[in-house]
Amino acid sequence: MMDAMDAMEAGESSAPGQSAIAVDIGGTNTRVALVGPSLVPGVGQTVLEAAPTFATEQEYPTQMARLAAAVTAGLRLAERRGPGQPRGVGVALGGRIARDGACVLAAPNLRDYEGRPFVQDLSAQCGGLPVRLAHDAVCGLLAERRYGALVSVERCAYVTLSTGTGCAVHLGAADGSAGVTLSIELGHQLLDHNPRVCLCGQVGCLETYTGGRQLALRYGQPIESLPAAESLDLWRDFAAKLSIGLVNLAHLTRVERVAIGGAIALNRPGLLDALRVAVAERLRGAHLELVAASLGAQAPLIGAATLLATPENELLH
Repeated sequence: MMDAMDAMEAGESSAPGQSAIAVDIGGTNTRVALVGPSLVPGVGQTVLEAAPTFATEQEYPTQMARLAAAVTAGLRLAERRGPGQPRGVGVALGGRIARDGACVLAAPNLRDYEGRPFVQDLSAQCGGLPVRLAHDAVCGLLAERRYGALVSVERCAYVTLSTGTGCAVHLGAADGSAGVTLSIELGHQLLDHNPRVCLCGQVGCLETYTGGRQLALRYGQPIESLPAAESLDLWRDFAAKLSIGLVNLAHLTRVERVAIGGAIALNRPGLLDALRVAVAERLRGAHLELVAASLGAQAPLIGAATLLATPENELLH
């Protein structure tokens, strides 16, 4: 990880206020960055410096070692930028998190991480620095609610379309208090007449049509490199099936706006419009606005940093 250390230590500018080390662990890639207050008025938190993205290690001990090296690099950068030590490490991870936020309960794309004492292990590797862990969609939602496309929306959701299909929902309280944010298994709801076996072990999951890893395994190549005819069929099915999940989401939670993020959404410009059309054709008796996640690829990182300042009683893992 010397390349990551060198890159993260290269910055010389300073930013006021507290910073945090943010980690985004996806089923394919891992990103680590120093996140802190922006020098641009009105922008809020921003990525101050990022290490090079590296492939997520399937073996938990190897991944933990790489994370420790990258976080150490971030601490050195923070020391040079000042002022003060980062308040902790916030981690976004594509998997179901235990109720106490200490470990990963289920992660179909990261099986070796399940049941490991993630928070304890990473904190020990980082000299006892506080560590907070949450589903990557929860982190995306925290970022978009505070700084992006979901500001001031009291019933909203964030959907990440990437290696897997994740979702988090925020339901504001009627008395004006903070409400609650929770992750839900949007990608693992069951579709009628779907015989496909999901990586989670269930038969019929939505994610068999919308998960980047599952689609790549089915087609034997990355979905972005498919021939035009096959690609057309794939994206038609993708939008049609995901629209079922989004309509179900609207009826079950009464969310009013959904921010769509993740690598697939970012790299497929026409997908959002196709989803809007498909949802409009299905949805009755409810309103649902689909918008692009305005923080783009930075949402999970900024949200991971925001996680450190979010009271535990506002999150349901």
